[in-house]
Amino acid sequence: MKIVDQKCNYQFNPIGISLEDIVFTWKCVETLGTKSVKTRFIIAEDDKIEKVIHQEESSEIASPYHPEFICDAGKTYYWKVCVTDDAGDYCESGVSSFEGGHPDGQFSGMWITPKFSHELHPVMRKVFSLTKDELEKIKKTRLYICGLGLYEAYINGQKVGNDYLTPYFTDYRYWIQYQTYDIGKLLKEGENTVTVYLANGWYKGKFGYMAYGQMCEYYGDKFLLIADMILSGDGFEKRICTDESWDCLKSPVASSGIYDGEVWDFRKQKNILGAQGREVSKAVAAKEPVGKLTPMIGTPLRAHERIKPSEILLTPAGEYVIDFGQEISGWVEFTNETEKDNRVVLEYGEVLQKGNFYRDNLRTAEAKYTYISSGDKDRARAHFTFFGFRYVKVSGMTLEEIKRADFEAVALYSDIAETGFIETSNEKINRLISNTKWSQKDNFVDIPTDCPQRDERCGWTGDAQIFSGSASYHMETPSFFRKYLKDMLFEQGEKNGAVPYVVPDVLTIGREKMAEPEHDLTEDKWGEAGSSVWGDAAVIIPWNMYLHYGNKVWLSEQYANMKAWCDFMIHMEEEHCQGKRLWDCGFHFGDWLSLDVEGDAAGMDNLEGGTDKYFVSSVYYMTSLEITSKAAAILGKKEDAEKYHVRSLEVRKAIRDKYRTGNGTISINTQTAYAIAIWFDVFDEDETEVAGNNLIEILKKWKYHLATGFVGTTFLCSALTKTGHAKEAFTLLLNEDYPSWLYEVNLGATTIWERWNSLLPDGSISGTEMNSLNHYAYGAIVEWIYTMVCGISVDEDHVAGKKVCITPHVDERLSFARASVDMPVGKYESGWEINNDTVTYSFTVPFDGEAVFVPDKEITDITLNGDSISFDELVKRTFSKGNYEIKASYRQ
Repeated sequence: MKIVDQKCNYQFNPIGISLEDIVFTWKCVETLGTKSVKTRFIIAEDDKIEKVIHQEESSEIASPYHPEFICDAGKTYYWKVCVTDDAGDYCESGVSSFEGGHPDGQFSGMWITPKFSHELHPVMRKVFSLTKDELEKIKKTRLYICGLGLYEAYINGQKVGNDYLTPYFTDYRYWIQYQTYDIGKLLKEGENTVTVYLANGWYKGKFGYMAYGQMCEYYGDKFLLIADMILSGDGFEKRICTDESWDCLKSPVASSGIYDGEVWDFRKQKNILGAQGREVSKAVAAKEPVGKLTPMIGTPLRAHERIKPSEILLTPAGEYVIDFGQEISGWVEFTNETEKDNRVVLEYGEVLQKGNFYRDNLRTAEAKYTYISSGDKDRARAHFTFFGFRYVKVSGMTLEEIKRADFEAVALYSDIAETGFIETSNEKINRLISNTKWSQKDNFVDIPTDCPQRDERCGWTGDAQIFSGSASYHMETPSFFRKYLKDMLFEQGEKNGAVPYVVPDVLTIGREKMAEPEHDLTEDKWGEAGSSVWGDAAVIIPWNMYLHYGNKVWLSEQYANMKAWCDFMIHMEEEHCQGKRLWDCGFHFGDWLSLDVEGDAAGMDNLEGGTDKYFVSSVYYMTSLEITSKAAAILGKKEDAEKYHVRSLEVRKAIRDKYRTGNGTISINTQTAYAIAIWFDVFDEDETEVAGNNLIEILKKWKYHLATGFVGTTFLCSALTKTGHAKEAFTLLLNEDYPSWLYEVNLGATTIWERWNSLLPDGSISGTEMNSLNHYAYGAIVEWIYTMVCGISVDEDHVAGKKVCITPHVDERLSFARASVDMPVGKYESGWEINNDTVTYSFTVPFDGEAVFVPDKEITDITLNGDSISFDELVKRTFSKGNYEIKASYRQ
């Protein structure tokens, strides 16, 4: 046996994390047995596990595990697990570590700011000395630091840590994350210099689409820095903290912004360490920001894939444009060897038009990086922004200089592991699946954004909710969403439980800055909070996290989000919707960007789609109440469980009374209405067949093409499959003409589009007002491929992979499909292959997991690992750890 993937809060050996509700996870592989029978969990003060301070041994201990013991901040703890399985196999894991934030719980240093204008970017500098004797005494080195808006810290010219865009994006009115770094390898005997570059970022810079994207200083108007460097050993401690002795210099960063990019003057860079005299002023004490300094709760932002150019183009307009072949979020690095004072300008875009560079769909975002050469050889990159791009136009370099510059695109996204993979016999479907994952990576830049390129990049709650299930098959998401939900709860607190459209909520701050009146939630007008589907992120994201990861501790933490949203909906229904158990007042996005009212063709009109938006809001009202009831029951909150369950049943009855017109029939004749009614059980079980047939009749009117928006697309294929129409669901997946997923693949998409016709058949862009080529919402189809095509799924009866119901669906238009998902207990694999009249199903169950196998129809002539077995025996069997192959006769 081996124990692998030992993580604390889903991170390897984290330091500087919040110690509240920490959880530990691990996996067992190469075991002799099938499941664990005894686990010992140990925490110690030393890496040899001799000074044990906490241990437990039980058959009940399993990953994720939350030990009840008190940790001290700033202290490094070491932990291991010992597992015995049912075959007597025993293993002790390696030793992992974790560490909380600042040992004092607060900083010794003060917040400082430069004397000069708040428009000029500063570098804050401190010189300190270490003797040989001091260096020998030092056993532990930590830098606790936070800079606003964004910061990068260097010691002796070397970057501290491998994180970017710190301290990340939170609602700075409530809380601000600080980071903790081990800096021991950067220190030297004699004079040391710490320099911290500050830039605008989300805190101070231009952000949000309000006021035509020109609004800035949402959270503050000054550059700020606080830091404590603590160097300690046996009986020794030295602290270097921010105070008014720190130097301030004008930065080589002439300007920076999330949308517009960055200007970096390398002529000024060379003198940062040694600048003296008039170039230097002293820092001054600053008023501390409103938000509370908090250790890390989210995941760090890291550089991941590095992509070389696929082609250097000379466009018809005479421009040099680099095509990287894949749309990503991040930046481009290059080596400059041009002469002094030369300006190299990189402009970022998603698509070419008529062979030329294009970025009009980015609206007001300039998306530009300007490098001013020092005349020396330098490696250049953006430091305080990111771009969404595939193409980069290069100015200020000849073709030969471009070729020598070793251009490289760097993908930037939150540091979460990939867990899910799918492969089919159809390369276009494989490209689609890849596109969904790339759109997730590109939009998981600290918060779940809608798009990474234009003047928006906000944490839209509806998009995040819609994709959260797919996201959690693709990647390990609980820590990422935990931070997002923490911000959401703060903002629900100021809105009577209503969830903002975007989190962090820059829309409310923007409205207040423009002195506009507070939005009336009872009016059917665009506002800033309180819409169904978008607001249901407060319930559905925590629930999906529980289903995928079984983390009851964090479900308990996030139950506050769920309860606040449900109580808000109840208040709206009772106080403003006549108490008739329907949510039929106020603004709702409906089936956003649906095609059933010519949504794409109508430009910005009719964006809410052809489905009665109050039907959508009422169905989600019912669904969130029932989910919250289930969560309450799991957490032992019996009164809440009963309250929300009863209300959910009342809402369901009201929906049926108003919209049901017969057996399996409702009054709204749209794909979306039937899809969500089927999926969320508005119909009784004995009505499902008729409801499915009605959905098929609607599909026929659309010539077996989808006509859905953000809501309906999420559930259309699943609803069809649920009602026995998997063949039609496969048809939707395999369609290649407009509107379809493969339509965009055929037009060269490497990510998921915001609109079904973001590009027209000739490759021209359909519009610029709201048109992103990197939006993940429609990528939710991948959840159906994982769960119903390949058959690996989680649900309330099969949480976190402890037991999985493998339910693959076969279609002869694919010769094979297979998937793997690394769940909390280990990796499940499932797939099928058709060969003439035989279908071969194969699946793998990991250690500590179980599975039942239910094919999409009753198969005959069955063998299991070569032995004959009846259909009834097959579907009743529970499979434990192992590899299984089922062969059967196949008839479509």
